[in-house]
Amino acid sequence: MHNHREDAVANGVFLIGINGLIINIAVMYTIHGSHDLNVKSAFLHVFGDTLSSVGVIAAALWTAFTGQMVVDPFLSIAIAVLIMVSSFSILREAFAILLQFAPSDVDTEAVIREIESVNGVDGVHNVHLWSHCSNINVLDAHVYSCETDTRRLDEIKAEIKHRLEKFRIGHSTLEFECRECEDCRRHRELRD
Repeated sequence: MHNHREDAVANGVFLIGINGLIINIAVMYTIHGSHDLNVKSAFLHVFGDTLSSVGVIAAALWTAFTGQMVVDPFLSIAIAVLIMVSSFSILREAFAILLQFAPSDVDTEAVIREIESVNGVDGVHNVHLWSHCSNINVLDAHVYSCETDTRRLDEIKAEIKHRLEKFRIGHSTLEFECRECEDCRRHRELRD
C-alpha cells in the first residue's frame, strides 16, 4: 500500500540519484584511462559513487512501485562488495611501489641491453630498478667503461639517461667504474 509521503520520498531520492549519476559519469569520462595510481584511485572512488547513484535510483524505483524499503541495505552491501573487490588491483600496485618492487611493465634485461648498447659502455651490473610512483621508475647501476675522458663519460651518461626515458625511468644514479668487477664479468659470461 502506497502513501503520498513514500512516493514523495522516492521521487526526491530518484531525482538526486539521477543528478549524481550524470555528474559521476561525466567525471569518470574525464579521468578514465590514466596509468597514474592516484588517478586510478580517484576513478575507483567515482566508480563507487556511480554505483551508489545507480543503487539509489534502483531503490527509489523499487520503493515507488512496491512500497518496500528493504532493498536499500541489500544494494548497499552489493555495491560495497564490488568496490572492495575492484580495489585489490590498486592496493597491489600501491604495495609494490611501497616495497620497491621492480615495475612489472619494464623488462630489466631489456634495460641492461639498452645501456650496454651505448658506445663506450663495456658492461653493466649491480642494477636496481624500482618504481618511485606509478609513472616514474628509478634505476641505480654500475657502468663499466674504459673511457678516461670525463667529458666523454658525461656524454655516455647523458646518452644512457636519454635511452632510459623510453622505460619511464625518470631518475637514475649511474656509477662508472674503470675496472671490471667480478660480478660484471660473471654476469657477462653467463649471458654469453
